[in-house]
Amino acid sequence: MTKTLRFLSIAAALGLGLGANAQCPTGETQVSISITTDQWGTETTWSLTGLGGTPVYASGGPYTNLGAAGTTNQPTVNACVPDGAVIVFTINDAYGDGICCDYGSGNYTVTAGATTLASNNNFTGAQDIAYFITGPQSALDLGALSLNMATVVAQGNQSITGTVRNFGTTAITGFTINYTVDGGAPVSAPISAAVAAGASYNFTHPTPWSATTGNHVIDVWASAPNGGSDGNAANDHITASVNVASQSVQRKVLIEEFTSSTCAPCASFNTTFDPLLTNQNTNGTGSNIAAVKYQMNWPSPGTDPSYNPDGVTRRTYYGVSGIPDVFLNGAAVNNSYANNAANLTAEAALPAFVSIDLTATYSGNLLTVNATVTPHASFPGTHKLHIAAVESYSYTGGTTSQNQFKFAQRKMMPNGNGTNLTTLQDGVAQTFTQSYAFAAGTPAQGNYNLWGALANVKIVAFVQNTTTKQVLQAAFVSQLAVGIDEANALDRRLTLFPNPTDGMMSLSFDLPTATNVGFVVTDLAGKQVLASSRSFGSGEQRHALDLSALTNGSYLVQVSADGMTATRKVTVSH
Repeated sequence: MTKTLRFLSIAAALGLGLGANAQCPTGETQVSISITTDQWGTETTWSLTGLGGTPVYASGGPYTNLGAAGTTNQPTVNACVPDGAVIVFTINDAYGDGICCDYGSGNYTVTAGATTLASNNNFTGAQDIAYFITGPQSALDLGALSLNMATVVAQGNQSITGTVRNFGTTAITGFTINYTVDGGAPVSAPISAAVAAGASYNFTHPTPWSATTGNHVIDVWASAPNGGSDGNAANDHITASVNVASQSVQRKVLIEEFTSSTCAPCASFNTTFDPLLTNQNTNGTGSNIAAVKYQMNWPSPGTDPSYNPDGVTRRTYYGVSGIPDVFLNGAAVNNSYANNAANLTAEAALPAFVSIDLTATYSGNLLTVNATVTPHASFPGTHKLHIAAVESYSYTGGTTSQNQFKFAQRKMMPNGNGTNLTTLQDGVAQTFTQSYAFAAGTPAQGNYNLWGALANVKIVAFVQNTTTKQVLQAAFVSQLAVGIDEANALDRRLTLFPNPTDGMMSLSFDLPTATNVGFVVTDLAGKQVLASSRSFGSGEQRHALDLSALTNGSYLVQVSADGMTATRKVTVSH
C-alpha cells in the first residue's frame, strides 16, 4: 500500500550517446521498458508519461495470470521521449502487493541503450514512480517536478508549494522561485538551499497567493540557479489548475477499518481503537468522526458472519491484503496514526468543501435514506456517493478475545460500488434516495441480515473520488427516524375479530421490530378490567385475547408497543 518515488543518477540518466537516438527523431531518445510479472499479471499496469500524466508515450498491462507462483517476461516496449523534459515511469499493482516476491520474483527495468534509467527488483507496494530525463546533460539544470497544492482550496492566503530537482551536474546553493496566477505578473523570491546533483528540494514560496473564488491556473518555475542561467529550459515550468471554494464547511472525518472476528491482531488493535472511537462519540450527535468497519473472512477459520459482498467490493477497491487495515478519508495510514485522538482532531480541523444533508427513516423492515450532496467548489475527476448501514453488536463465536463489534457494515446502498455523481460543480446540488428491506436475525456470510433491530442501525455516507480515493466529506445519521407510515402502523394495521365476540377474540397487528406489547381492556367509564403483556418478534403478529370473564357490554381494547398506541371498541355478547 506504499508509494515509492525513485530518482535516477543524473550521470546515468543523461550521459547517453548518439546510438540511443538511432530509432528516434533528432531531439528524442528511445527508451525501452522491460517488465517481468509475478503470478498475478492481471494486477499489473504501467505508463511512461510527461509530468501530470500527459502526454502518454507508452503503457502496458494488465497481463495474464499464471496457474501458480512464477514469473513471466513480458514483451519489451520501446518509446521515443523528448530530450530534456521530465519523464515519469509509473507502475501500479491493483492488489497492492507489487510484483515481488510472494508469488514470483518480478521486476522492471527502464533503459536507454546501455543506460539504466529506472529499475526495481523489490516492488512490493501499490505504486512505484521514477523520474528521469534524457539527452545532453547541463551543469545547471533545476527542473520542476510537482506543484504540491490541493486541487481545491479555501479563499484567502494560500502557500505556493512544490518540488524541484537538480538535474544538472553541479550542486546548487541558491535559486529564484517564481509563480504567476492566470498569466498575471510574476511573483519572485530568492531561495537559499543546498541541492546536490540528483537531489530534490521541497519549496514554499515566501509570498502567499491571495486566493479568490473560482478556477485559476498556477504556473511555477525555478530560475537563476547559483545566480546563473538554467541550461535546460524544457523542464523549468509546472502548471496546475486550482479551484478556490465559495465556502468551507466543517469536515467529518471518515474512518474505514478492515477487520475480522478471527483475526487476533485485529482484536488487539481494537482493544484500544474501539474505546477511542467511543470517546470521540463516533457516528453520534455532535461528533465529527464517522466510522465503517468491514468484517473480512480471514485469517483461518475465516468464519466471521458479518462478511458480505459489499465488504469484498470495498476491500478490492482499496487493494487490502492484510488486516487490521485502516483508511482515513480514503488514504491508507498507519494504524497507529488513526488510533490517536489528536490526529483525528487535526484531520477534522481541515476544511471541507462539500456538504451532505442526510436523513434516514424506517418503516417495518424497510430503510430509506435520502442524501443531498452540495459542492462548494468545482471538483475535477469523477466521484461517487457511498451509503453504509452500520450496526454494533455482541458476538461470542469468534476465535479471538473480542466479543463486542462496533460500526460493522451490514449493507451498502445500493451496493459496495456506490452511486455515480455527475461532475461536481459549485452550488449544484444532487439528491438521491436509496432503500433496502432488511431481514432481522441470523446474520451469516453472504447475507445482509441484521444482528438486532433496524431502529438501532446508524447510517454513514461519504463522497469519494473514484481515482484518487480521496474522501471529500462524510456524514452520518445516529438515530433513524420513524417513517410516517410507521408512526401510524400499529393503529392502521390493528384488527380485532370476531366483533361482537362471545369471549375469545383474535388480534392482528404489525411490528417494525421485536418488542414487548401491552394489552389493556377498560369499560367505557375507563375502569381497567383486564391487562396483560408479552414479547413479540417483528412483522405480522397474531394474539388471542380471552374476554369470556367479562359481562355483556362494550369495552375498549388498547394495544401499546414502542410508544405506539392503538384502541378499538369491542362488544361482548355471550
